[in-house]
Amino acid sequence: MSQASRKLALLALLLALVGCPKGLPQEATPDQLYSIGRERFDKRDWDEAIEALQRFLYLDPGHRMADSAQYLVGEAYFNKEQYLTAATEFLRLAQLRPAGPLADDSRYRACESYYNLSPRPELDQEYTDEAIGECRSVVLLYPGSPYASEASQRIRELTDKLARKYYLNALFYYKRRAYDSAIVYLEYVLEDYKGASVEPQALLTLYETYRELGYSREAEETRVRLLQEYPDSPQAREVEKNSPGAVG
Repeated sequence: MSQASRKLALLALLLALVGCPKGLPQEATPDQLYSIGRERFDKRDWDEAIEALQRFLYLDPGHRMADSAQYLVGEAYFNKEQYLTAATEFLRLAQLRPAGPLADDSRYRACESYYNLSPRPELDQEYTDEAIGECRSVVLLYPGSPYASEASQRIRELTDKLARKYYLNALFYYKRRAYDSAIVYLEYVLEDYKGASVEPQALLTLYETYRELGYSREAEETRVRLLQEYPDSPQAREVEKNSPGAVG
């Protein structure tokens, strides 16, 4: 065998190894591949499950078990904590088969994938926005889904996180005496995130900001609003220490 022939043989062997996972028959039929993928998934062998199921989908994308295979691929990536890839796989199913039996499941799992990528409030909230968007899709597109209630709960939780992020921005400017910038963020929180858990804090900080600027009327209006809307909050008790006559 010539040197060139040996190189070609070695290359062919490497390609075969790459294209065929360990223990996966190279000539397996789609039905066999699905069975193998499901078995590997049940054994929590995520990588082997992904290999078998993706090969199954490539060979027979119109198979009656294609939706199940695509969903399991997403779940396998989710269990590997590769949440961005998991979201992509779940959304592929949701978008290709919006009326399929796993459409609401996959859309909700995409929300959960982005939810796991959502960082602390002070960091960039791109994935929080993505999670909210996918959860809203569950509620709007599949209101009768068993996941609709859980999706609504996620929306409230994640929206609350966004409100806290903007409040922290306001607090950043307030502590640096950049009061006009603080007011912009505080008003945004109070207008766009009404009912958020951070609202009493935002009202108190807005009240204190107006006092620092000598805006007596605005401070008093904010004080009254805080006392009326959150009378039992720690922030209301704190603001009660300041009489209206002391404003300005």
